[in-house]
Amino acid sequence: MNITIKDLARETGLTSATISAYFNGASVRPYNRDKIERAVEKLGYIRNDYARALRTHRSMTVGVLLPELYNAFAAGVVTQIEDTLKQHRYGLLICDCRSDVGREGEAVRFLQSKTVDGLIVIPSSDSALSLDSAISKNLPLVAMDRYTESRNISHVVLSNRKTAREVTARILAEGRRKVGVIYGDQSVFKSRERLSGYREAMREAGLDAESFEECGDLTMDGGYEAMKRLLHAHPDLDGIFITSYEMTMGAAVAVDEAGLEFGKDISFTGFDCTKLLPRLFPGIHMVVQPLQEMGRVAAETLLSMIEGGPVRNIVLDAEII
Repeated sequence: MNITIKDLARETGLTSATISAYFNGASVRPYNRDKIERAVEKLGYIRNDYARALRTHRSMTVGVLLPELYNAFAAGVVTQIEDTLKQHRYGLLICDCRSDVGREGEAVRFLQSKTVDGLIVIPSSDSALSLDSAISKNLPLVAMDRYTESRNISHVVLSNRKTAREVTARILAEGRRKVGVIYGDQSVFKSRERLSGYREAMREAGLDAESFEECGDLTMDGGYEAMKRLLHAHPDLDGIFITSYEMTMGAAVAVDEAGLEFGKDISFTGFDCTKLLPRLFPGIHMVVQPLQEMGRVAAETLLSMIEGGPVRNIVLDAEII
């Protein structure tokens, strides 16, 4: 037998209007909310979201597009996105786009077919072409971790250039002068910004930058090989800034294999490996992105847009530890 809102009303002694308001995301008294949730558990009520979507034009579902499920940044933010949406009784559908713009476009169309109320995207490129079908339908959109070319999308990003400039300045303040950088694909917004911040700090100190730059392709192997190239070309390298999580891991292994002592022979600052690398290699410094805050802000921004709120561009600061 299908359990209905009327059954919940009889069980709780509340009106059907109060129970409907609860399921529609409205604020209800905590006492009434507890009664409803106990009745839902007791009677095994399952809401028919498809029928509800036809009636209210809201599915109470958000689509989340990730570049890769195993991506450290994506894993760090998606839990907070889910927790924030859950507080507002929204569910989510997650698509892994394999860092492929074509797959991303397919995922956008798939999620639209599921009548999601909005999208949170960690885009595969700075172009918004894969999001065109959603933009043309005025579907609320929030992009994380990089800017797109569209003015119809909200963005939640890190202060990449400022952070890179501060990191490099800190290394230079230790008295280091041969300071290198391992950077990522320059077609990616955050990679360009982080390299620019490094160059600005080096230029302000009157130091050469370009001869100490190596591309690490945003991979662990790329970071490892880039670090080896830098150490081969500059055996007296005394500082290094690595601009992504995966490249940081590879570069740390290369420095250790070279027999250099972190913090003494070379000042080493990487991204986000706060739980692993500092324990393996004491003396490492880390840039810690506010992943939980980024996930929460992205979800809250999307919920605001669903309710008719404006497009926003939000820049958050990192911590250097």
